[in-house]
This record gives sequence, structure tokens and C-alpha cells, in this order.
Amino acid sequence: MTYGKISAAQCRGARAMLGMSQGELANAARVSRPTVVDFERGARVPHANNVAAIRHALEAAGIEFIPDNGGGAGVRLAVRSDGN
Repeated sequence: MTYGKISAAQCRGARAMLGMSQGELANAARVSRPTVVDFERGARVPHANNVAAIRHALEAAGIEFIPDNGGGAGVRLAVRSDGN
């Protein structure tokens, strides 16, 4: 299920790619850790502003969200301007 244009699976995958804990993501997004935990396990739908904050924090850390284009939604590390 997708919330606010990112899914719980995308959130988990993005964190894994970054080596970021749920607590670190919560701190970066300025949301509570239970918000991240519950979102990732699909226990509840967070407020739209919390999902936006989570997405923004992951994007700021270098994640690019890939929308569903018939092949499924996904995540990847964005290409930085320095080529790394």
C-alpha cells in the first residue's frame, strides 16, 4: 500500500540502502520513532505531513523514489553531481 506517494516498502528499502536505522530516520524527519515503525509495518496510515517529512529526509540523504511505471515503484540512490 502506498501513502503519500511512497510506500512502506520503499521506506524500508531506502533506509536499508542508506544504512539508516528507524531512529535515525525519525530524527532526520522530526517525527517519532513509532511513526516510522508503524508506517513501515503497515500498522497505521501516518498523517500526510509525516509521510512528506519522511520522504524529504530520505531524499535529502540521497534517495530517489521511482514511481510505478508499470514495472512497480522503487527506490535508488540518486546520482550525485560529483559522479559518486
